[in-house]
Amino acid sequence: KPANIKIDPEDNVKILDFGLAKAISDPADPASSDPTRSPTITMGPTVVGTILGTAAYMAPEQARGKKVDRRADIWAFGVVIYEMLTGERLFQGDDAVQVLSRVLEQKLDLDRVPAKFRQLVARCLERNPKDRLRDIGEARFLLDADSGAQSPPAASPPHRQWLPWAAAGVLMLALIALATIHFREQPPDPPKPIRFQFTPANVTITANMRFALSPDGAKLAYFAADRDGTAHLWIRAMDTLESRPLSATGLSATVPLFWSFDSRFIALSTPGKLKKIDISGGPAQTLCDVPGTVIGGSWNRDGVILFSTNTTTPILRVSSEGGAATSVTANQPGELSQLWPVFLPDGRHFLYRRTVRPESSGIYLGSLDDKPDQQSLKRLVATDYIADFVPSPDGNSGEILFLREGTLFAQGFDLRGLKVSGDAVPVAEQVGNYLSVGQFSASRSGALVYRSGAAGGYARLTWLDRHGNTVGTSNDADYYYNSLTVSPDGSRVAAERADGPGRNIWLVDLARVGRTRFTYSNVALDGYPAWSPDGTRIAFSSNRAGVYDLYQRAANGAGGDELLLKSDLNKYVADWSRDGRFLLFDQAIEGNRRELWVLPMDGTGERKPVPFLRTDFDTRSGRFSPDGRWIAYQSNESTKDEIYVRPFPAPAGGGGKWTVSQGGGRQPRWRRDGKELFYIGLNGELMVSEISTSGAAFQSQMPKLLFQIKAPLIPPGWDVSVDGTKFLFPVTSGEATQDPFTVVLNWMALLKK
Repeated sequence: KPANIKIDPEDNVKILDFGLAKAISDPADPASSDPTRSPTITMGPTVVGTILGTAAYMAPEQARGKKVDRRADIWAFGVVIYEMLTGERLFQGDDAVQVLSRVLEQKLDLDRVPAKFRQLVARCLERNPKDRLRDIGEARFLLDADSGAQSPPAASPPHRQWLPWAAAGVLMLALIALATIHFREQPPDPPKPIRFQFTPANVTITANMRFALSPDGAKLAYFAADRDGTAHLWIRAMDTLESRPLSATGLSATVPLFWSFDSRFIALSTPGKLKKIDISGGPAQTLCDVPGTVIGGSWNRDGVILFSTNTTTPILRVSSEGGAATSVTANQPGELSQLWPVFLPDGRHFLYRRTVRPESSGIYLGSLDDKPDQQSLKRLVATDYIADFVPSPDGNSGEILFLREGTLFAQGFDLRGLKVSGDAVPVAEQVGNYLSVGQFSASRSGALVYRSGAAGGYARLTWLDRHGNTVGTSNDADYYYNSLTVSPDGSRVAAERADGPGRNIWLVDLARVGRTRFTYSNVALDGYPAWSPDGTRIAFSSNRAGVYDLYQRAANGAGGDELLLKSDLNKYVADWSRDGRFLLFDQAIEGNRRELWVLPMDGTGERKPVPFLRTDFDTRSGRFSPDGRWIAYQSNESTKDEIYVRPFPAPAGGGGKWTVSQGGGRQPRWRRDGKELFYIGLNGELMVSEISTSGAAFQSQMPKLLFQIKAPLIPPGWDVSVDGTKFLFPVTSGEATQDPFTVVLNWMALLKK
């Protein structure tokens, strides 16, 4: 068939596949007449054109599943000769069945074939193999006969010695003619890029809500909040105008999601778990436990899943059927993160982003066949963001998609040499990102989807009253991620903000509506601020040295950062006691489990931390009561997060323990007079419980719902006013939430301009 005939740069004709002439070396072999061993057509997901092309050159006996030999190749030779001489395919149809039907029954009209070649084509296209040319060497005699030359006498044995050479010569001449007439025709123009936009109706999509296009390009999965503010995972078939929500619950809209290779499942995570969801319906299925939260992943055709987390763990591997996750890579000294693995087409190699020093951070190549500590340390692409990969139609190359200063680039990649090629080419501008994750997704089919917007998204610090009504808003739009806290006098806010690949703490003046940068990390993550009781200092955590350590700095920005505590474990500042004597922090022990520790802040010299609560469960987000006698915290000891209170310091024997929440709770906050305790319910409710204490006794009333938080589902950071009448949240503005999805079909054509 024409697809197997190529011309190299020196104009040599190359035959890529001799088909049955090669596959069936001995026609006399009885096994060759077995129909079950004849070549078959396989209906793959993306080879419809190949199926039609193969069927158009298939001999009648092959189409019927009967005995085949090299005469089937002679039939195909005749079909190709007809096509090269007339410029038109002999057997055409809308599908493989129709094409094969015409191969078996269509009346052959050879009037368009020049007279010189007509007898040759007719003998090649005899439907009965017995009447067809027996050997391609006979083609030379038919050409001589048609040109008026005298037919040679019957071939004698010596003549048969040079017949193969004659056959080869005739075949080569025919193929050269075929190349000149058929393949040197002006190729059709490649499909042009097509762009369009859509905005899902009746939902809110914030900048931190994730989306992903299925590998086949037929479906888009995205998180969005409905009119009640509840986040759902939605599926939109790209050939329709409607989206449908999946029934799965307990999913965080800020967690990245990724598809199975066959576009049937979606993988994502809930706290401490990696799960998969069948898009046809049904509950989410747990695949494995994970440390922290999943930050990106990839799923190959063999059912291997790679994923990364928001901890300092390396890239992990697990079967799509479930099991224990194992490491595929290893952390290097000083490395901050390894994120977002993306399989290459062979299903063995993968790309991922490593954050080391600024001059070394970028996209790297990994392999399932290499040991974790033997992965390549050669950077492929310099970028502060994650990347995606799309194979080219030829299967020998592809494009690495990555962001650089808001522009989406495509970098050529040689799949044979496993190296980048050429220069990066811009594909789209003003592409948004959220925490170093670009808001774009591409499919194998040539579709690209992205959303615009500034880095980090848009949100305003907003005061809500006890009914959820807005009573005050900052004038500047930004996004404050993961943690924020109000100063003791209520005039300022220390908030963690995404600044490109890093995060920094900013101070926001609520009265003057101004902000000042407090920390200055370019790649490291600074966050979890806590004010000293007098408002003169701020303690915080930073992983600038590889793991999260504890620091403090003067609130007016004077001086430098003072290291409070350094160790091999991640430590996250939680609260500063009202008497200024103790700093409470979470310490990561293993996986997703944390413990509560206390660092003495009075006196001078070396500070030695002491444990407050060590259990076999995840315990975090501790808060001192205003009088310093109690600590409220969240723990999953009852299989889900609940709010508990214990006395401080812990008396001999551990003291008592009281459960405050009912039905789950996170992120406790005290009212400044200690008479109320607030927390966030698992479904985004702001709850309150009245508190009373007398001596060593503690008592809490049944929690009450104040209001439902609309978006995001579980706020990344929040705080309460001094009098407990107002609550500060980062609230996404309406304009920023409705940035449309931009779809680009045939986007690779942009690379050829």
